[in-house]
Amino acid sequence: MRQTLYLILTALAVGCGSDRVPTYPVSGRVVFANGNPVRHGTVELMSVEHNTAATGKIDHDGGFVLGTYTPNDGATPGAHDAIVVQMVIDDGSFEHTVDHGDKVPTKHAAYETSGLTVAVEHDQENVITITIDAQMPHGR
Repeated sequence: MRQTLYLILTALAVGCGSDRVPTYPVSGRVVFANGNPVRHGTVELMSVEHNTAATGKIDHDGGFVLGTYTPNDGATPGAHDAIVVQMVIDDGSFEHTVDHGDKVPTKHAAYETSGLTVAVEHDQENVITITIDAQMPHGR
């Protein structure tokens, strides 16, 4: 009985995650073309080959670490389409206490329009920089 239970648990443990594509560490920064960091938001990479998504929170200096299955476990290897999403509500109803910096154009929030791509290499740590244009102020 004990041996049967051990075999069942071993089979379950081996079976769990067996369909997972290996991930490799990915970290980096999101910056505007002028060098200023994107100060808040989320980066998401969608694998072209594996249909997996890796996400990471952008911190105040533009830095991020990606995770696919668990936080910070990296991304699957190969080509990825990328998006950068920044949520800043500025309707003038209150004064922000945090400087959100330049605004990310909304085109970068959708895979169909972002135009951003990233390559993740296998068997190595990937440190990448995603560079985007700043949103033009209204009236330009």
